[in-house]
Amino acid sequence: MEVLERTINGSSTKIYIGSGLAGEINKYMEKYGGNITFVSSALRKRYSTKIKAISSTKSFMMDGERAKSTASLNTVFRKLISRSVERDSSISYMGGGTLGDLISYAASVYKRGVNLLGIPTTLLAQIDSSIGGKNAINFMNIKNAIGTFYNPEATFNDTDFLLNSGPEMLRDGIAEAIKMALIKDAHLFNYFKDNDLKSIYCAKSLEYVIKRSAEIKLDVVSEDFFDSKKIRYLLNFGHSIGHALESYSDNAISHGTAVANGMILESYIAYKAGYSASLHEEIRDAISRYNIPLINFKDIKTDKLIGYMQNDKKVEHGKLNMVMLAGNGSASIGEIEFQQLRRYINLYRDHI
Repeated sequence: MEVLERTINGSSTKIYIGSGLAGEINKYMEKYGGNITFVSSALRKRYSTKIKAISSTKSFMMDGERAKSTASLNTVFRKLISRSVERDSSISYMGGGTLGDLISYAASVYKRGVNLLGIPTTLLAQIDSSIGGKNAINFMNIKNAIGTFYNPEATFNDTDFLLNSGPEMLRDGIAEAIKMALIKDAHLFNYFKDNDLKSIYCAKSLEYVIKRSAEIKLDVVSEDFFDSKKIRYLLNFGHSIGHALESYSDNAISHGTAVANGMILESYIAYKAGYSASLHEEIRDAISRYNIPLINFKDIKTDKLIGYMQNDKKVEHGKLNMVMLAGNGSASIGEIEFQQLRRYINLYRDHI
């Protein structure tokens, strides 16, 4: 078992990585007056033994992007109030990143904040959404329109969930791990280029990917917890276009697929804007090794896609602060006008 610990925004947060973490989870829950764990309904049958091993009250909820809604949030609040959950109690979640976003947001505002524990069960959630304190719900088909910054006291990344769900379930998480590598760690990106979905599907490889990805995200977040210095913007490589693709498709395109294709196109834009050499084909080849679907942007209406990008939280003074890949393992933030974006996206459509 690996344990990472950092002080972020004045409070300590721990990340446990390994197999069979129920004992560690229960130790934490014993510290509080009570605990309610919101569990993804999708886990109920496959992981019934692991769910029962957690010594808390369970409440099952639907996972998925549609769960990040005001209706779901109201359901959570009603359950917390009906069970008389107090401020010295704790709330936890067991599920993917969307359930984690919902429950973490609820924990941050319920009675002005209650103790939070995370048990993410997908690779995507373990390396990305569960780390850094960002949580949100969607509103008016705008992804993460309403949210707060709120760190869990501890997060438990149990690899058993990953090794019992099939390698194809890793694809979205691999996309985010490749993102971490491209912005901060050339060695990790080369690791992904040398492997594929089959070879990475083992405990040793997954623990390495989770640990290194988590370290990168913790390094960035500890410097800019509230996204006020633009340092944390680096974690959004691929996301300006990726989030727009998710909204464009009404979430028919998964987050990982959207981000992966966003990275390819954003690296092309960085190249055309003069920030870097041509890297988009190298990124596309690496992504293809993990069976992540490649989007044909000729099927995407540029103006409609840009319409969603104009709601990006990184838009300032009519320009988008976009992550510009400078090289393998290096990135910076650059401003780009939407007229330029339109031109470069159309050029890319012609290029492919």
